[in-house]
Amino acid sequence: MILFWTVVALLVLLAAVYATLPLAREPEPFPSDPLPEELRAEIEALKQEARELEGSERKRTLGRIVQLERRLAELEGRPAVPGARRVSWVALMVTTAFLVFVGGVLLRYTLPRAPGETITTSNLISGERTVDRAKLAELNRLKTRAERNDDAESWLAYGNAAWEVADYNAAAEAYKRVLDLDSKNLTAWKRMGILFFMSGFPEDAAQVLQVVVGVDPNDTEALLFLGNAYSMLGRFDEAISVWERYLAVGGPDAERVNALIAQARAQQEAKAAVDRGQVPAGNVVYEVKCAACHGQNGEGGIGPRLVGNPVLRVDGAVAEIVNKGTGSMPAIPMSEAELQALLDYLKGL
Repeated sequence: MILFWTVVALLVLLAAVYATLPLAREPEPFPSDPLPEELRAEIEALKQEARELEGSERKRTLGRIVQLERRLAELEGRPAVPGARRVSWVALMVTTAFLVFVGGVLLRYTLPRAPGETITTSNLISGERTVDRAKLAELNRLKTRAERNDDAESWLAYGNAAWEVADYNAAAEAYKRVLDLDSKNLTAWKRMGILFFMSGFPEDAAQVLQVVVGVDPNDTEALLFLGNAYSMLGRFDEAISVWERYLAVGGPDAERVNALIAQARAQQEAKAAVDRGQVPAGNVVYEVKCAACHGQNGEGGIGPRLVGNPVLRVDGAVAEIVNKGTGSMPAIPMSEAELQALLDYLKGL
């Protein structure tokens, strides 16, 4: 084993030296930067071209526009770049030592994993809380017991432990098996309803959680997510009613739910304005459609920071993202008038 780790350390060292060798060579002259006027001309030409393109070609062109916008911002705002200089061997050796240290730390804390652990469970992080190995070992023990006993009680214990460490795939598997064995288990139904909501199926979530709340009207967890599902479906009156019930029975996250109620009422006002043929102001559209993920003032949150984001300078790129979604962000339905009001508002961030 010692020989194995010695070989691994040597390989890391050799890779680090090889990676830093180019730094010791005589630097090659860089081509001169393009003038801002040239970049502006190219950006305008690409914008004209993007209006006539569709699909993947349009996305590539919009991406190029964003890159050039960034470059233009750098050219207009940065100081002159100092000349390249030769890197000393001392700097190379310090860099190499640092890389070897980092490699050793990674090897120490990522390998080996305990038998039966997955990458997800061995490195599981929930928010800012790293799940300790004792909980993960207990999770594996409960899974083994559930597979051996194959009864509702064992699977429920495993599902609850997986839920506790945010391993939602394992939790879903466990709760499904609970319902196969005991179709009236309220905890399993509740958690499956919440998982439907988290997976982007609010209608299914609402149907399941309505049943749970009908049986236990004081279950604050079910009330919270039933309100969330109603809100996602645009059923704001019902969402507010459910959240007010949550507050009345002493739900633990009153501040968050009061904010959700305020947001739902703002959404009602925006919807009423649209129904009257009025276009809501851009800040209202932003608060209703975007603030939950991107922050009240565009400072970022679940979604990326919008303040100062160069993407906002390209209307076509923003509209494409809003209408079709990107990455983990879903498409956000809104009218053309709402979209234009939002685009105008975002330019002022």
